[in-house]
Amino acid sequence: MTKTIAIIGGGISGLTAAWKLHQAGFEITLLEAQKELGGAMRSIRKDAFIAETGPNTIMETSPKVTELLTELGLDSEKIYADSSAEKRYIIRNKKPFELPAGPGIFTTPLFSFLTKLALLREPFIPKWDNRHEESLADFVRRRLTQEFLDYAINPFVAGVFAGVPEQLSVKHAFPKLYALEQNYGSMIKGMIMGARERKRSAEKSKQTAKMFSFKNGIGTLPECITEKLKSFIQTGMKVLSVRQNGLAWEVKAETRNGIETMDFDLLLYAASAPGLSKLLVNGEVPAELAIFTDIYHPKVLTMTLGFHRNQVSHPLDAFGALVPQVENMQILGALFTSSLFPNRAPADHVTLDVFVGGSRQPELAAKPEAELLPIILRDLDTLLGVKGEPVFVSGTYWEKAIPQYDLGYGRYKEALNQMEAKYQGLFFTGNYRNGISAADSIKNASEIAEQIIEKYRGKNG
Repeated sequence: MTKTIAIIGGGISGLTAAWKLHQAGFEITLLEAQKELGGAMRSIRKDAFIAETGPNTIMETSPKVTELLTELGLDSEKIYADSSAEKRYIIRNKKPFELPAGPGIFTTPLFSFLTKLALLREPFIPKWDNRHEESLADFVRRRLTQEFLDYAINPFVAGVFAGVPEQLSVKHAFPKLYALEQNYGSMIKGMIMGARERKRSAEKSKQTAKMFSFKNGIGTLPECITEKLKSFIQTGMKVLSVRQNGLAWEVKAETRNGIETMDFDLLLYAASAPGLSKLLVNGEVPAELAIFTDIYHPKVLTMTLGFHRNQVSHPLDAFGALVPQVENMQILGALFTSSLFPNRAPADHVTLDVFVGGSRQPELAAKPEAELLPIILRDLDTLLGVKGEPVFVSGTYWEKAIPQYDLGYGRYKEALNQMEAKYQGLFFTGNYRNGISAADSIKNASEIAEQIIEKYRGKNG
């Protein structure tokens, strides 16, 4: 008899897992509380502009990403970022400086002589005693300098996590960086020697992986899966509780027409971390899930702004510009999206994706758009020479944006392992487990689907 499985949550994690399980012959039902699927991965198309509500790009760090696109028939829609994406600007003294790669780091005015000397010294710094968890900030100070933390790591963390390195766990937020030191004794030695291991696993580092989107925006991916699985998707279904009855699971969901009860052989929770702390399992929230209310998700506003090209004096010849916290500015950074991909703006126009809030200034993101826009424009004028009002504005506010993998985050990962061991047929995937990026979510959802397929394949009829 074919196994039935409910996938709770229709973001990219839930959609990826649903597709993989459907392809393997499972009888799937995807339950999504909202009207639209895709979670943060959505594209707004208006007046010949494309604005993204969440991630702008996906990195080909895992073969599972490219496998998914091929299975969906999306290879012809995929577009790689322009070569200018390899360049990044870091703001110092309110001016953009290119962050160089390779030997160029020893000639850049971005860093002092002492920091350059520290880079040469780094391979000889002893590795950390892994019995004690270390923050990313302490890791960088120990192996390099405060300046490198301020002008390389801090803005990078703001761009990826919307976080601050003083709070993030290097072991859990940046496990590959942590592993380089633990396995090779040095970041630099590990980057060189670890290349062979990545080649064997067919995985790529974020430094070498290609970056892509789609002709009509990143939302093409969830839209495609949604269309292919539409007969197996139920929206407006807010799951309230699950109950294990023998080897089966009863799911209760609040719908527009009242409470609905459904029965399944298996359950995969792929919704948000805050939702876990409210999920009733056998009549109560398990202690393992109650702690998920403690995960910090900072407020973030992402705003796509369109301008006439002659309104912006900067060449916009890079991925974007990131703003270190020590620069005391209001924005976290800006991506030059119309430089990365074609058709993001009409002819003779450009788009900038600006980010505000995060762990630095979470309350700033919650301000009304009319109050925030002048603040953003002042920073853009200072940094990029942006003059006048935008001709296009699209903002998305996230009350709980990205889960912060702070010190002690291992307890959340262990709690999920305990839940899966305790309740047969219950599984979890999402950006709160093993990585926050779109590529991480696709990879992890694919792997959890493979586990389910491997475990229950022989039990399908």
